[in-house]
Amino acid sequence: MGERRTSALERILQRIEEHVENWRKQDAVLKAGADTSRSQLWAEAAERERLLAEAVGEEEARRESIEELTKEHRVVFVLHREEVIETLEDFARRGDRLVSVVPRRGGETISGGLKGSWLVFEKSE
Repeated sequence: MGERRTSALERILQRIEEHVENWRKQDAVLKAGADTSRSQLWAEAAERERLLAEAVGEEEARRESIEELTKEHRVVFVLHREEVIETLEDFARRGDRLVSVVPRRGGETISGGLKGSWLVFEKSE
């Protein structure tokens, strides 16, 4: 009976060792997969960072080109409310001239990079 008990214990021990070995193999596969995924995620993050830097650079260049265009053609696009159209048209009809642009302080942001200003006109005489 002692031998049977030993062989039964040996079989149980062998099965436990097999389970542990299988777990180690699975763990190694999972760790390798995690390393691969991590490397892929870092590569994707680096690509997103490159694309973001490129987009920011393009936006900076576009801003400069808008400034150049407005200076060259002496035209500026102004955001305003619809009721201001008549006032601006009246100023233009009377020949009033723009004498100052005063940046708006505080208040809500219009949109990223856009800021409001007060346009100050002088009456023509």
